[in-house]
Formats: sequence, structure tokens, C-alpha cells
Amino acid sequence: MKLSMRYLICFYILTTFVINTAFAQSSRDKLMLQATSDFQSLKYLNAIANLEKVLAIDSGNVQALEMIAFSYRQTKKYPEALTWYEKLSKQKPLKQEWVLYYAEALANAQQYERSENWYRAYLSMVPSDKRASAFARSNTGSLSPNSEFWKVALTNLNTSASEYSPVYYKQGLLFNSNRAMGATIKKVFPWDNTPYTNLFYIAKLSDIGDVNSDAIGSNRADSKNSSVYNDDDTAPTSNDSRTLGQYNSSFYLDSSGTMMHPNRNIHLLKGNVNTRFHEGPAAVFPDGSLIFTRNNYYKGTAKKSKTGINKLKLYLATGKNLDKITEFPYNSNEYSTGHPALTADGNILIFSSDMPGGFGGTDLYYSVRSGTQWTRPINLGKQINTEGNEQFSSLSKDGTLFFSSTGHAGLGGLDVFEVMLKDMKPQYNPRNLGMPINSSKDDFGLIRSDDGKSGYFSSNRTGNDNIYNFSQATYRISLEGLVTDARTRIALAGSRLLLKTLDRIDTITANSRGEFKYNLKKETDYEVTAQKLGYISQMVFTTSVGITTDSVIRLDMKLNKTESLQQYVINNCDSLKRVFAVDNIYYDLDRDEIRSDARPSLDALAALMKRHPEMTVITSSHCDSRASEGYNRNLSLRRGGSAKNYLVSKGISGSRVKIEYYGKTRLVNRCYDGVVCSEANQQLNRRTEFDVIINGVNLTQQNCNDR
Repeated sequence: MKLSMRYLICFYILTTFVINTAFAQSSRDKLMLQATSDFQSLKYLNAIANLEKVLAIDSGNVQALEMIAFSYRQTKKYPEALTWYEKLSKQKPLKQEWVLYYAEALANAQQYERSENWYRAYLSMVPSDKRASAFARSNTGSLSPNSEFWKVALTNLNTSASEYSPVYYKQGLLFNSNRAMGATIKKVFPWDNTPYTNLFYIAKLSDIGDVNSDAIGSNRADSKNSSVYNDDDTAPTSNDSRTLGQYNSSFYLDSSGTMMHPNRNIHLLKGNVNTRFHEGPAAVFPDGSLIFTRNNYYKGTAKKSKTGINKLKLYLATGKNLDKITEFPYNSNEYSTGHPALTADGNILIFSSDMPGGFGGTDLYYSVRSGTQWTRPINLGKQINTEGNEQFSSLSKDGTLFFSSTGHAGLGGLDVFEVMLKDMKPQYNPRNLGMPINSSKDDFGLIRSDDGKSGYFSSNRTGNDNIYNFSQATYRISLEGLVTDARTRIALAGSRLLLKTLDRIDTITANSRGEFKYNLKKETDYEVTAQKLGYISQMVFTTSVGITTDSVIRLDMKLNKTESLQQYVINNCDSLKRVFAVDNIYYDLDRDEIRSDARPSLDALAALMKRHPEMTVITSSHCDSRASEGYNRNLSLRRGGSAKNYLVSKGISGSRVKIEYYGKTRLVNRCYDGVVCSEANQQLNRRTEFDVIINGVNLTQQNCNDR
């Protein structure tokens, strides 16, 4: 009897376990089936809800992990995406896209060192990926050249919904938003269950002001603006190839859907542009007509690709009231076109597309208008386009192209880049605008005023897509110049310039015309070295010290081609450096006299110069940080003069000794003014260094490995 009872109990427990397990598996399978259906239909928010339940039951479900990570990535939920991609990074074998997306998520979280390591891991898996190569060797610390120059502020165009892609329109601004305008929203965007976007405008720029970012979304009690949203599983009629059209709002809808409208001068664009689906970024022709982005919805009919996706297309809105809508002739049901930009005369269009034949993701193309016809689009080329996404372009009157990219090295997400175009050809590699324009999140849709001193851009750095303004906060000191062959005066395209300060060395490249441009930091001394293969490097000194207004410093560099004697010096750099080694000499505090311990070094230098008449020297004299900048410059000049006079007294012609003086700008240690340092460390800064020049080649500055 007892045995039977025990048997029955064990049987009951086992049966219950089997039933519960079967029920859990059945529940998981149903959830997974629904999640997969939502995911494939691009209903990412719905997919996430079911995937979280699946993973609560089966935490090791790799397919669910992959889908939830990608869904959070697509809906711009960066912290959540990072969490799930970190879990995927521990799975074996690793998929290439997991590694890439994990690297991107780490950059979004400003974990740049870890991000670079994972980009290197991705590069080892896909060695041909130039994007990965650029990110793996990027220096995020160099992406803040304008941090002091620009002032960035949130505008009063924003609501708790999304606002993005501003464009100058008449005397005001045109932009996109999925805000509610007091009406019930019957359709939502199934990608993330937010309302569809429309084009809005504000008539006067003077009505746009700055606001405290904390105020956005803080007052949600305005019942006049209350709206009700319908989460009715609307069919996925609104998206493209998962690249264009990702205008995600970071808010999740509540029962009231209340939004703020802090600027009452904003109006829905009239005419036939806005529909019940997405209207995206636009560009304005000189006559006020538009070319704009919209879902594949024309004359009341929405069309899909063969895979069931509704792509983006470009449309032209003409007529007095923008009531005539026509398609751009190079649209397709099978790929997206969007994000237009126009030249000032309206005759050249730049747009983004994932049409076949590109470099990957979305590329920038251009088309030329001739009368009422547009030429077949031409890819802007691999100098601009990458394996990532290039989109959200704009053109300034001076020919500067601004665009956002995930393929060029940046701070994370979409970063804004600039490049000058001439005859639709880039004149240099695209430049990252750096902070504060760019952030670790998505920064895009930048436009600039004609004078270049202000503008607007979009960013989701605080969650939602919002429109910010930027303006010149202070004066700019620009270094501009030309690198040429000293004899022929021919421009040396692609020359490299090293700009060295006490703290860092920045590298820039001259464009195809040998031109270079660089924004200098204030109150900073620079050592500028121009280099070109087959030429002798030239080093000059420039400074921004004492400049307090917008200024341009002109610095043209003329390089001599390496002749046979000069090439001999370069080829034998290591051995010649040993022969022509010269010691530094040092000075007492606040003195310029040659000390007794310096005389043997100067005597040896004089003897070396007598044996080698082809040799000249540059004396570079320095001070410690004590006393003022002006006083120290004068003191270092006197020290250089003392060294030269000593050599002349030993029979060396004064024409063979050049004096350079730097005051306290080139300390060899961190003994800055006000920093407590030992006298031994201070002594190291009170010195004269000697550059040895052989046959016109600065042997001291020559990098023997750079041949």
C-alpha cells in the first residue's frame, strides 16, 4: 500500500512536469512564431514584446537573441541593443554581422576602446571592409576640433514626438515631424508603433528660439492636444529596405498620447504633399517647388517590392499650392530613393539610394536636370560612399556637401561629414564635423546658412529625434595653404601635413589641387611639417597666440624634389645620424650666457661643421615655463644668439647658423606654469637644440623609417 502510494505520487509529479514542460514549449513556440512573423513584417516593437517572453522561457535561444538585438538596433534603443549583442558576442560560432553591430553598439555607448577592438575582430573576418578598417584605426579623441567654436542648442520646434531634417524654405524652415495636431491618429507606423511623419513649416526663422532641454515633454497636461492612438496591427506599408526611413521616435505611446506644442507658429504644409503615410526629407527649388521623400504611395495606391516591402520614392511637388505631384523618373518598386539635396540653381540633385551597383547600404547619387528631364543617376564614388549608409545630404551655396554616414569613422551612429565638391567630384576625403555637432548617437540632416556661421541639424542624442541649432560661439582661426614643387610650382596633390603641438600631432592631407585647410586652437603654437614621397620635408612654425578675431593664416609650403645628393642623405639616414649627432646645451635660470659645461659640445659642433662644409644648423632655443610668454620668447631669442655667436667665434660663417626661438611653448615635460616641478626637471626645458641640415635635408627631423 505504501509502495503504491509512493508510486502514484512519483507518477503524478513526473506527469505534471511533462505536461508543464510541454505547455511551456508550446507557449514558447507560439510566441516565437508570432515574434518571427512580426520581425519579418518589420513590426519591431511587437516582435520585441514576444521575444522577451520567449527568452524568459529559453534564455539560450540564439534565433530569439539575434532578432531581439536587431529589433532594438532598428528602433534605436541603443542600451538594450548593446545588452543583447553582448550576449550574442559570447555565442559560438560568431556571425560577422553580430560582431559589426556589437562594435557599433559599443560606440553608441561611448565605449570606444572596446568598440575599436571589436571592429578589428570584424576586420579580421572581412578584411576587404574599408569601413571596419577606418573605425579600427580611428582616433575619437581627434573628433572634437570644433568643440569650442560651435554653440549648440535645442530649438522650440520640438515636441515629445520626433522632429528632424530641417531645410530652409522661403523665409522660414521646412521639417519633418510625427507630432499629433489635435486629431485622432488612426494609423501608426508598425516599425515602432508611432504616428507617420508629415512635412511642417514655420514661416519665419525669427520665430525659432532656444529652449531648456529639460522642458521638452515636462508638461503633458494640455488636454487640448490630447490624441488617441490606434495600435491596430496596421499592415507594414511604410518602410523600405531597413536603411532609409528609420525615423524612430524614442517614446512609447501611452493611453492619452499627449504631446507638447511649444511653438504655435508651426503649420502643416498645405497642398498634396502630405498623405496618411510617411513624408520624409525634402529639398526646395528656387521657384519654391519641392522634391521630397515619401513611401511608395502615389495617386491613392501603395505599392510593394517583390519581397513585400514598401520602399521610399522621390516625388516633385509643383504648382502654386504644391498640388501637382509627379514621380522622379528613377524611382523603383524594388529599391529606395530619398533624402534629396539641390544645388543653388536647382539643376543638380543629390539623393540617397540602395539601388543595385552601390558600395553597400545606401549611397549618394547625383542627377542633372536638363529642361524637364533628369539624367540617369551617377554614384558619387568610393571617396564618399562606403559599405555603410550615406544619407541625409544637403548642399551649401559654396559647393560644400554635408551628409551623414555610418561608414566613415565617427563617434557612433550617424555622424555628419562635410566635403567640398567641384564638378561633382570630392576635393578631399570627407571630414567628420566632430563634437558638439556629432555625438555617440545619430546626428543627421544638417543645413548651413550662406555665411557659414549658423545652421540647424537633427539628433536623437537625448532620445527622440530633435532639431538643434548651431551658431558660431567664438572667433575662428583658420590655417590655409598650398603645397607645391619649389621649382615647377606644380601643386603636390595628396601631400601630408603634420601639425604638432605640445599635446598632440594631427595629420591632414592636401586635396587634388595641393590645398589644405585646418582650424587652429586658440593660444597655441604649431610646428607644421609638409611631406611628400620623393620630396624633402619642410618644417615651419606658426601660432595662434594673441589672435582674438576671425583670422586666416596663410602658409604656403614649397618642397624640393630629392636630388642625388639629397637622396643619398635620405637613404643613409641611420648612419649619418650617428656621424652628425649633436648634443643639446643648457642655461642657468633667466640667463643666456654660454655655460662652461656647454662649451665642449659647441666646440665639437664647430669642428664637425669645419670638416663638412655642406652642413648647416638651426638653433632652436627654449625656456622653462616661469615668467610671461613675451619675456620667454625674447630670452630664447637671446639664447639662440649666444649659441650662434660662439660658433662664429670658432670660425663658422654666420650664414650657416639659423636661429629659431620658441619661448616656453615646447616643454619637454609637464612643468607648466604653476605646476610644482623639481629644479632638475625645470633645467631640461632651458636648452638649445640643434637641427643638422645636410645637402638641404634636415637630418635631425628626418624619420629614417619613412622612406
